[in-house]
Amino acid sequence: MRIREFERHIQELPAFNLNELRKLEPGFHRQQLSDWQGRGYIRPLAAGHYLLAGQAMDEATRFMLANQIYAPSYVSLESALAYYQVIPETVLGVTNISARKTQQFASDWGVFSYRSLQPQWTLGYRVVEARAGRKFKLASLEKAVLDTLYLNPWIQSADDLEGLRWNRQALAGLPETLLFRQYLVLFGKPALAGRARILKEYLDA
Repeated sequence: MRIREFERHIQELPAFNLNELRKLEPGFHRQQLSDWQGRGYIRPLAAGHYLLAGQAMDEATRFMLANQIYAPSYVSLESALAYYQVIPETVLGVTNISARKTQQFASDWGVFSYRSLQPQWTLGYRVVEARAGRKFKLASLEKAVLDTLYLNPWIQSADDLEGLRWNRQALAGLPETLLFRQYLVLFGKPALAGRARILKEYLDA
């Protein structure tokens, strides 16, 4: 397959791997990927995925790629909290939740990291369409906060939350919302319920 023909077929995908190329051309050889990379046509991403060299990389694209390279997964934790303006800084890389084992992949665009939850807890996300052709799965604010509280058992006091510099205004009233309470019941973990009470104390202070 010639590179220009390939670009026409693949340009709508955020990223691609060898298996996807072989769906287009069953006899496609791995060596051709190395050749195209050497010629500067494509760039390695992570987990055996590649991008066209001219692919723009903004937040929506990074989130979409994070969903793709280790599926099924959704954006949560620090990346979601930054998206909702709960934490002040932009997070380098993308943090995700998956029912698969904990994993991380280094890339030229930061680390794509995946924390594992039991399958029945990997819900509470929505599909965001940032623009045509750029869709990604993102935890709701309620679920992103609970994912974070659950996966950080060292949070034991309001002072611990103070150290995270969470934006109280962005979280005002969150522990009283129906979704927050429903997800908390879904987890069914007394220790998490305790950290949720700490969050309420922190927000009410």
